[in-house]
Amino acid sequence: MTDGRFFGDETWTTLASAIPVEANTAETAARVAAVFFCVSIIAEAVGSLSLEFKDNNGPRNDFPLANVLAYEPNHLQTGAEFWASMAFTCVLRGEAFAEPTVGMDGLEIWALDPLRTVSTWGERSLTVDYQPERGPRRRLLPQELFWFTGLADGGLRPLTPWKQAKGAIDFQLALEVGARAFFRNDRRPSGIVTTDAKLTEESAERIAEGVKKWKRGGTPVFEQGLKYAPVGDSNTDAQLVELFKQRTLELGRYWRIPRSMTGDEGGNAGNNEQDTRSFVNWAVRPLTRRIEQAITVRLLPPDLRLQNVRAKFNLDSMLRGDAATQWKNAVLARTAGILSVDEIRTDWFGQTPVNEDWSRDPRAPLNSNRAADTTTGGETAPQDKVN
Repeated sequence: MTDGRFFGDETWTTLASAIPVEANTAETAARVAAVFFCVSIIAEAVGSLSLEFKDNNGPRNDFPLANVLAYEPNHLQTGAEFWASMAFTCVLRGEAFAEPTVGMDGLEIWALDPLRTVSTWGERSLTVDYQPERGPRRRLLPQELFWFTGLADGGLRPLTPWKQAKGAIDFQLALEVGARAFFRNDRRPSGIVTTDAKLTEESAERIAEGVKKWKRGGTPVFEQGLKYAPVGDSNTDAQLVELFKQRTLELGRYWRIPRSMTGDEGGNAGNNEQDTRSFVNWAVRPLTRRIEQAITVRLLPPDLRLQNVRAKFNLDSMLRGDAATQWKNAVLARTAGILSVDEIRTDWFGQTPVNEDWSRDPRAPLNSNRAADTTTGGETAPQDKVN
């Protein structure tokens, strides 16, 4: 009565058949709100991190590749956009590929469209077939590409996250299809009408008109002793809201997203800060570690690798906590002689450096009045005059 098939409601039947009920592709899986949230929050977190290069003596940004990878991989994407898109592809599909090329402005790196990319993993080999928009299919070897993968199960071929979560995703799609049908029918449960009397054609037409009126929210008056009997649970009986919450949390487990980030229960500041740390440690950090090593091994030239130059994503900004915690950590870092005043000012709080010898030295004594003397032009403290 409510799906329109008995009375020939072809419009609703067509709409119902167009709604996916099974995740057969990564695109269909990503249409589920919980899947898109889990994948996108990891990808956006990776895109928001600053990419740095360091050797044993500190930061190294004196080679062109550092600027290309950190800020402008190609002339259509910034560094944040490029790394977010690559991370999204890897988190959803288990692998991400890009092709380094030489353009008008020098080295460029272009992400390969996953819909046109087919990877073939052998026992100890990898080949990638790529079909561009124009031109013949190209076969690319590993040394021609930059790539990184997700978790693998004892072999080279990485596991595909959306396929691992396919059962939970299909369940979520089924819930969405049921919810669409329920609310489309003005939150009226499915049912049947029965009668013991023999219906004439005129009676059947009047009943069909009454059903259409009922579906539009009206109140039909049935004749011939017709009785309505529901054959489906109501929204409350089916606990639809609770099922949505439970399946959302279940999908969050596949991508290691903390409960407070996928649910709406909320929590206190301490729990939220701990959940953020768990998100960084178990969802973001494993991926950035793979990307760092892939950059170092597959993109840096041998001479830089011999100098022990390594790529590193800066996760400090995600681990500092709230404002009060950041100030406490800054004091601890300065007191322990780990960071200098200039490093804390520029890297943590975005302020200009003092640019004095004492402000650049993390071992400068804290009982000195040099900071005040530098600002006011006063006399240096007596203990600082001792040679």
